[in-house]
Amino acid sequence: MTDNRILTVPNRFKEPYDFEYVIDLQEQILGGADELDLSRISFIEPYSMLSLLLIGRNYLRKKGTKLKLTGIPINIHQYLHRMDFFKTGVFDITDRLDEKMLLKRSSFSNRVLEITEIPNKERESVRVIGAIIGVFRKRAEHILKYWLSDRIIDYYVTVISEICQNIYEHSLDSGYLAMQTYSVGKENFVRLAIGDSGIGILKSFGNNTFAYDSPAQLIELAMTTPISSKREFGYGLCQVKAIVEKLKGTIYLRSGNASVSTMYQRRTPGSSFLFLKNDLSNFDGTQILISLAG
Repeated sequence: MTDNRILTVPNRFKEPYDFEYVIDLQEQILGGADELDLSRISFIEPYSMLSLLLIGRNYLRKKGTKLKLTGIPINIHQYLHRMDFFKTGVFDITDRLDEKMLLKRSSFSNRVLEITEIPNKERESVRVIGAIIGVFRKRAEHILKYWLSDRIIDYYVTVISEICQNIYEHSLDSGYLAMQTYSVGKENFVRLAIGDSGIGILKSFGNNTFAYDSPAQLIELAMTTPISSKREFGYGLCQVKAIVEKLKGTIYLRSGNASVSTMYQRRTPGSSFLFLKNDLSNFDGTQILISLAG
């Protein structure tokens, strides 16, 4: 007999688009599950890791108890531990690895920014963001090894500052940040993920009268037009998008039940692909991924 309180999570943690299959399960998770079986997961990237963390936090807030994670493969457990996933205290982890099997603070440390919570209060948030930027500058030559230049380091400092600032200015909630460089085959990736489970972009703009046809189009406007729900001129997401365009990277932004992704082509200057999606499963807050490949 199958215990319907145990939900086996699909192996969909490789891309933000793939993680939609897990977000589709959120209603079941919040509705009746009390245990997630992660045994099928073979790989997890920063955006999916933070989004899973947000699901767990939503569960804790709604239920008042921690969601249990079981069946975690050894390599996934090692990675999540190394990224400080378990330090957040959101999940109940009963099957912990022996200390000898955990990844140490080795040279791998230079290629990551561990999960860090971004407070929703300005003074605290400014202090945390400053600390993140300090660590990033120290590790930048390793994190950005395949793309390194003085300019790209400053670009990422701006991106981190602008997106994290949006959390305490707009979300009415705290959020999380994580960054990692990794290789798949012959291709190298650097990914910066920042997410919260606050009010989202649509509610953030509230009664402002901007003309848009869908939630995804509003997200696109926020990324391409200097509009802001708090300031007369809002350049945060516009500046982030402009930087990603210069770096020929990818930006994926999801909020509520809509998403926008823009991919810039490295080999064809000025060429890009834009995808808008509406009517996705609702996922509170705003989640963003900045990715470079090379």
